[in-house]
This record gives sequence, C-alpha cells and structure tokens, in this order.
Amino acid sequence: MDKMVENNLKGIDLEKQGDVNGAIALYEENVAARFIGNHPYDRLVIIYKRLKKIDDAKRVLNIAIDVFENDVVITRADRIPKLNKFKEKLSKLK
Repeated sequence: MDKMVENNLKGIDLEKQGDVNGAIALYEENVAARFIGNHPYDRLVIIYKRLKKIDDAKRVLNIAIDVFENDVVITRADRIPKLNKFKEKLSKLK
C-alpha cells in the first residue's frame, strides 16, 4: 500500500511539472494493483478525457467499479458514494 500511496503523490507532482505521461504510468500501476482508493482512477479519467482517450477512461472506470464492488470492505463509509460516482461517470461516457 505504501508504494501505491507514493505513486499517487509522485503522480501529483509529475502532473504539476507537466509530465502527464509519467503520471499516467504511475496511476496505471496503481490501477493494475487494484488500489482501494479513488485517486488514481479519478485522475486517469480526467487525464484520458482531456486527451480524448474515452476508451481508456471507460476501462479505468470499469476497473474502479469492480474494485469498489469486490475489494473495498463493505463497512467502509465512502464505498457506496464513490461506487455511485464511478458508475455515474461511466454512464455519461457511453
């Protein structure tokens, strides 16, 4: 988990420096590891929409939905609101 948090923080820094591709690589690493926070999913969707890579945005949202449905503990207070947010964003992209 610490490595994934580091990836998110480094990704934020890279975005601020204008290295979007570097940030994408770090966020995608976290998505592949099924990170249970929303940051890499949110950032990738924003970046991919900006780059007109809608299929990539949809792919990331589908993974986020799967993670929040199956990996995030049911008792986590923000699970349902975040899950609903991902589903809403996906429905707007279709």
